[in-house]
Amino acid sequence: MSEFRRDVLVSIRPFYASKILDGRKSVELRRRFPELNMVGATALIYSSSPVSAIVGCARIKEVCKLPVSEIWKRHGVAACISKDDFDAYFADVNHGFAIILGSIKELKKEVKAVDLEAQFGIVPPQSYRYVTRECVALLNDGRFQASRRHKRRDRSGGPSTGPSVSR
Repeated sequence: MSEFRRDVLVSIRPFYASKILDGRKSVELRRRFPELNMVGATALIYSSSPVSAIVGCARIKEVCKLPVSEIWKRHGVAACISKDDFDAYFADVNHGFAIILGSIKELKKEVKAVDLEAQFGIVPPQSYRYVTRECVALLNDGRFQASRRHKRRDRSGGPSTGPSVSR
């Protein structure tokens, strides 16, 4: 395994993101995904609209590039997708990716898209994007999660007097 790995922010529809967080879905499917340096990386789970927030994370155990028919045979059940939806998603491609997830963890508090952009300059992707290890570490930090919960404006309408989250 390579020492160099790339952590990612992955956009997932809320229906599937909730299945990942509750343990029913352990394989995420993609038409495109990087193959190198992904084993052991963290996948931040961004639940797309209407949730529009990072809701959890998982460790990438394996990335399999396979013919579409083989993805269905090997991973259809673990991907929690109907055959019709699977076929529609992979229409017009011969190969796809099955991303095997482990160590799934729900964040204590969701990080909304507006806060993601304000705190890290990250605009959620349509599919995936790389993120820094510092971003992943901060999002997983219980102190960051707690401090976001208590961030507020003072009565004069000035900036927050609560704890700072910038590091």
